[in-house]
Amino acid sequence: MSRRDILGPVKVSKVYGIDEMKGRYKSPRRALFMSLIIPGSGQLYVGGSKFNYARGGAYLAIEGALWGGWYYYSVHKYNRQVSRYRNFAKEHYNAVTYETKVYGLYNQLSDETEEGNFGTRYMSDRESYCKSIYGTATANGCYSNDGLFPNEESHLSALKSVNVWNTLSNKGAYYSAISGSAYVLGWDDAQDEVTSADALDLSSSTSETVALGSSENLKHYRKLRSKANDYADMQAWFFGGLILNHLVSAVDAAWSAHVHNAALYEEDVSFLDNIHLNGVFVPTTSFTAVTLSLDF
Repeated sequence: MSRRDILGPVKVSKVYGIDEMKGRYKSPRRALFMSLIIPGSGQLYVGGSKFNYARGGAYLAIEGALWGGWYYYSVHKYNRQVSRYRNFAKEHYNAVTYETKVYGLYNQLSDETEEGNFGTRYMSDRESYCKSIYGTATANGCYSNDGLFPNEESHLSALKSVNVWNTLSNKGAYYSAISGSAYVLGWDDAQDEVTSADALDLSSSTSETVALGSSENLKHYRKLRSKANDYADMQAWFFGGLILNHLVSAVDAAWSAHVHNAALYEEDVSFLDNIHLNGVFVPTTSFTAVTLSLDF
């Protein structure tokens, strides 16, 4: 029976000295903060194995994919969708038409009760609407706290004299306002329009609100805006993913550094491959490394 059969695959440990470890130690704290700032950089800093490099590359790839997705959907596609619904509105909505028709209904009101109910049901956002056009709600008689149409002639004259789409003070607020049901009269395909104030039943504050008309273009416009809002809302998902990627990568990098450092202090060495069996104990001059060998 040979010595190999008797001893078997015995293993001993080799303890590294400080000089041998110099330059190989990796700070877990540094690895954590590196990956917290740039996911994957901490794993690349630790190195030492293909697995660390692969994970570092994966975290970097995920980071790039998330930023790319954010830009594509929440910036590129969002801006393109905004342009679509704005161009659609410019083609199918007319502010002068709306003002003319709604003012025509207002002129048919018989008392303050009807005027109040008309304002509450159909013109509750009049102040913000006028402000989105002129910057100041009261400009050109568009709005007043004392009445819905303080100077409609001046307001209509101002609208007719310019291209409203190019002079809007707050484009976002205006494009949002005209998506409301009360502005259906301004769309070029408006149908079933109410032309008589009597049909609105404004004499009672408890009566049901009657639609001023219907429009397929208004419905399509709302869909275009809704899709744009969906792209904008996707930002939350992308930023949530980015934050999670940073945190997971940071924790993983710190753990990788810890595992890497632990391996530096003790390395398993095959007994048969690395031990000369000569029975001699040889200390190093610095006592930082120990070599054990036996012989029979």
